[in-house]
Amino acid sequence: MAVLEELGGLKYVRLASGRRICYKEQGVRREEAKRQLMVLHGLGSSRLASMPGVSDTLLKAYGVKIVAIDRPGYGRSDCDTEQTFKSSVQDIEEVADALSMGDKFWLLGYSCGGAFCWACARYIPHRLAGVCLWAPAGNYYWKGISDEERSAMWKDLVSSNKFIFGLGRRTPSWILRLYTQHFVRPGSNWFKRLEHTLSAPDRQHLLIYGPDGSLIRNLFTALLTDEAAGIMELSDGGVIPVG
Repeated sequence: MAVLEELGGLKYVRLASGRRICYKEQGVRREEAKRQLMVLHGLGSSRLASMPGVSDTLLKAYGVKIVAIDRPGYGRSDCDTEQTFKSSVQDIEEVADALSMGDKFWLLGYSCGGAFCWACARYIPHRLAGVCLWAPAGNYYWKGISDEERSAMWKDLVSSNKFIFGLGRRTPSWILRLYTQHFVRPGSNWFKRLEHTLSAPDRQHLLIYGPDGSLIRNLFTALLTDEAAGIMELSDGGVIPVG
């Protein structure tokens, strides 16, 4: 049975397996909530991002309580070296139950977090009030995608993303772990590379919330764990982060 813990000002759910999931709460109190939403972050992100851009005023107006977690291997959450989509769903359900999110709760996942929302929709649809996939990561090699569709999607990817997807598909997992542990480093250079892929309004936003703001803190937090997931391994089942 999962239990709640607090250490050094951080909140955790200790799962039945013994692993800990760190979480952040935002919005109204649980007792006042009309809707409870769990947020699953993307690659290179953490619980600190929560639902990017949302204000406490808006959450209170709609009676929403947000629970944003560090997915396993990110931030302050323990790594799960045997993680699968199904086991990740079990973690999410344990966290929801430990935090009394009700018989049904809402899910929001962006980037790689979207893949785990899909997993919840597959394995525990009876527990979900609704699911939102926000620019979700996907599997470009899924057999349900035609060659024409794949080519159309592939040409819109920036070269760095093409490299990551190709690397994840063809490289043994131990090399991926070595790469993430020794070559993935947060910092201002990450933002310089990111800037080339953004629209003009997004570039302006980055100037306001750039390397000295919340984005860099979020990125550093994501990589706190020694075996932080820093790249994606692609399988026939979808996108699986390497822990």
